[in-house]
Amino acid sequence: MALRKPGKTKADLVYEALQSAIMSGNIREGEHLRQEEVAARWGVSQTPVREAFRRLESEGLVEHAPNRGVIVRGIPWAPPPAPLDVLARRWGELVKDPESVPGSDFP
Repeated sequence: MALRKPGKTKADLVYEALQSAIMSGNIREGEHLRQEEVAARWGVSQTPVREAFRRLESEGLVEHAPNRGVIVRGIPWAPPPAPLDVLARRWGELVKDPESVPGSDFP
């Protein structure tokens, strides 16, 4: 008897659609997401939408604001530090504490 993999839930589908729209910029930072409108757009009840909102909030993509609903926060991204800055900071740390050098257990 062949086992079938369980399909995605409605909450998964709504979550992936909203996440994709936020990441691509189709839903912009500061926009309000109304539970009723999202449910109507994807033809689901409000329960999967609430679950999708919770998942997006745990990722930092949206924020639930009291009396305002769900607001898109945007992509929580910061550019990586420049390599030279990282090396300079690490060099400063090593000068202050030579014992922090990995593998420096020579007598």
